[in-house]
Amino acid sequence: MFNSNVHRAYLPALDAALTGTMRLILMALLCHLSFNAYATEDGSWVTVESASVEQSERYTKRRVGYYTYNQIKADFSALSERLRLVVTDSSHEVLDADGTTENGLPYFDIASPSEQTQIYFKIKRGPLSYSAQLQQFVSSPEPAENLLSVANMAPSSHWQRTALASVVEGNASEDAIATLVGAANSNVYIIFDITPSDNLVFSFKQGDSAQTQVTSWEAAHKTDSGWVVLQSWRDASPGVNTFKANANVTASKIRFRFRTAPGANLAISQLTLLRQVSDSEPVPEPDPDAETMLDTDLSGYNGYTDENGVTTVNVGFFENRVFDDSPTTLFAESEFVDTVNDTSRLKSALNKARKETDGGVVILRANANGQNRFSLSHIAVPSNVRIEVEPSVVLEMRGIKEDLYPTSKNDHKNKNKPNRQFLFSFGRSNGPGNLLANRVENVEVRSTVAGEKFTIDAVTNMPHNYGYMNGGNGNGVVNLTRAIPIGLFYVKNFAISDINIEDNHTESVAVQMFADADYKDGAFAYRFGPEPIFLENRYVKNPEGSPNLNRPMNPANIPLATNERGDFINDSGDKIADMFAIRRNPTYGRTPVKGSIKNIKASHAHTGYGVVQVYGGDWIEIDNIEAFNGIGVRVEAGNGTDNDNFNRSGPYLSSMNKIAISNVKVTNGFTGVWLKPHSKVMKDISVENIEAIDSGTALLVGKGSFNCKARCRDLTRGRINNLVIKGDIVLRQTVFEAPVAEVGNNITYLITDANRKYLADLNGKTVEQLTRNDLQQKKVIGQQTPEQLAALTPDDFDNPSGTRWYKIFPTAPVLALSMLSESEVGNQSAKEGFYPVDFSEANILSDGLPEDTLILYRGDMRNPNGTPATDFIYK
Repeated sequence: MFNSNVHRAYLPALDAALTGTMRLILMALLCHLSFNAYATEDGSWVTVESASVEQSERYTKRRVGYYTYNQIKADFSALSERLRLVVTDSSHEVLDADGTTENGLPYFDIASPSEQTQIYFKIKRGPLSYSAQLQQFVSSPEPAENLLSVANMAPSSHWQRTALASVVEGNASEDAIATLVGAANSNVYIIFDITPSDNLVFSFKQGDSAQTQVTSWEAAHKTDSGWVVLQSWRDASPGVNTFKANANVTASKIRFRFRTAPGANLAISQLTLLRQVSDSEPVPEPDPDAETMLDTDLSGYNGYTDENGVTTVNVGFFENRVFDDSPTTLFAESEFVDTVNDTSRLKSALNKARKETDGGVVILRANANGQNRFSLSHIAVPSNVRIEVEPSVVLEMRGIKEDLYPTSKNDHKNKNKPNRQFLFSFGRSNGPGNLLANRVENVEVRSTVAGEKFTIDAVTNMPHNYGYMNGGNGNGVVNLTRAIPIGLFYVKNFAISDINIEDNHTESVAVQMFADADYKDGAFAYRFGPEPIFLENRYVKNPEGSPNLNRPMNPANIPLATNERGDFINDSGDKIADMFAIRRNPTYGRTPVKGSIKNIKASHAHTGYGVVQVYGGDWIEIDNIEAFNGIGVRVEAGNGTDNDNFNRSGPYLSSMNKIAISNVKVTNGFTGVWLKPHSKVMKDISVENIEAIDSGTALLVGKGSFNCKARCRDLTRGRINNLVIKGDIVLRQTVFEAPVAEVGNNITYLITDANRKYLADLNGKTVEQLTRNDLQQKKVIGQQTPEQLAALTPDDFDNPSGTRWYKIFPTAPVLALSMLSESEVGNQSAKEGFYPVDFSEANILSDGLPEDTLILYRGDMRNPNGTPATDFIYK
């Protein structure tokens, strides 16, 4: 029977019990949910390397086991809230652990870092030993937001815009496809405006089809001075491709560029730009001037500093300072026989002339009977003299005649054979250990009739001598005969004019300006270990009598200061760029200054050399230069090899500044004007009016390139600041049956499609089958014996200069190889060395060429089969 009183008493109790039960269920559920939250949280356990664990002595608890107390020593303010102590190795079984790691190791949760953690071990005989380490749980960062947006996207016209927008938004159902048919430089791009950000990570994913794969890609950002490449063209891999930019670069406009096989399509399925800061790697303080490329010099030359430390800003070109009312006249011998040698009497006349109050003049004239030849070996021209030569006179360089009738009995001891190779030198020391104390000054060589040329004969005694080149770029069999009619070294205020040089593809430049150096290491360095050690001062060997003069390094040598990353630093610990930190050999600064080179012609010049070259010098005007074969005017220091001491001497020594070039003509040659800085920072170079006929090009502007790339810290890439091209720059083609332009290697990467078709027909191939081996028809196969070399004639080569050289059809009037393209200069840092050229005052013309292209850029370089020459582009 129902008892209402009992019911009234029971209901509240039941209600309370139910409430309590529900609370327990809710608590359990919350705990479960909380556990699941931890269990599913994205992250990982990471060992805290800086923490240590102090172990107490061993205690025993009967019927339980051994135990120890473990105290954590660490900076807990830098750790996460979730910590655990992991026993990584133990002699005894661990008891009652809170869990095991993914590797099966027992661990104990740490509720409070300040409290000791008790660990129990199973009892067994033997000493107890174990090791433990602290781990913290590091949550995975929230996925970074893609900085790219469709609203701020500007792709090239070759993309499928709708599909590309879906890829950028991250919800693509199909790949975004772009076709490269007709695309400039065989690439397509996508430009985005973004919120200014640093720590940028560029990424894209290949499309699904094997027929639409990206072959290479590039990342760049735009600054006030133009596009700056962050990642140069690199090969693309299957799947996802990622590049992390320098953390200190802040960008507001970025660009992706992609390439694939010519004429093919490419596709991407994902495109992102993330801001991603690494917690494990602290970001250095941003460099406020990072965008000014502090590893190079965007200004450069600021004046000529003489031997007394006086700097002159406006030096000017040659000024005549020799005045002689009673010049000395030397007439050619009445009969020109093999034993004639006019060297001694010319030297004697010059020695007298230099002592005159206002300088002296020596005139060379033909004999009254018409005999017009002088035979001259090396003449070291002294200061304050002028040599005038009658237009009908021929100055014969002695060359091999010195073997039978030597000018000096000691000439055989001089390995450089100056009497064979030189005619006139100015400011050239007798040897690297005997450098001239003072410059030669106020010197001139000219015709007796202004504008009418006299002749220098570098053919008669300068036969071809084919052999293997030692040093320099490339290899193979080349003409080793060397002739230097005019060599200008440690000289100031000079002029050379009105000369016709008959050459024989000899291995040198007819008129050259060069440093009078000691030819030792261009940088102060110790080079007898695995890596060079750069020094405060010139390298000093160990004392005589030491077991080894070079190993170990003499402690007298003091290395330049570096930080822990190997960067050079100053006294304040600030980083200094390699270009400026490395100390250089000052003798490479002994270069010509204040000169004039005018009205010079050379015939049959060597392909790699030519008429005039400035290897180093300032304030030089070069006008009215003509070359048949070879190069008209070349402005380039050294040869750019990894051991080139002229370029090891850094950006300023043996540099070239204030050079004015005008009115240059070349026929059947390489180029009218060649400009290449290698490691030099050059400034204020102007070029005006070039005519090239059936030659490779009219103007070639190169950039520094070294085989060792960034490994050679003393070979940083130079540049030309303020390079201006003016007037008519013309390339004409008049010969179409076969190529006659004698050229070097680099220009062969820019041959025309018509030239490719010619080569394909000549070799019985399709254009796609062409290789670099097809560029030459006549080849010297295998190692040649001395007898075989002696038997070689110019007819055994496509190009008489040797196997390193080629013949092609004209390419384009201008080859701007210091720029990637018309719209992009490229990375202008000292690591890559691109720089701009000002063509705003130039009238560039192409006459008779099968293609109307006026300027080709470095990005246009192709292999013979037409595929991009990526390696050479970024050499």
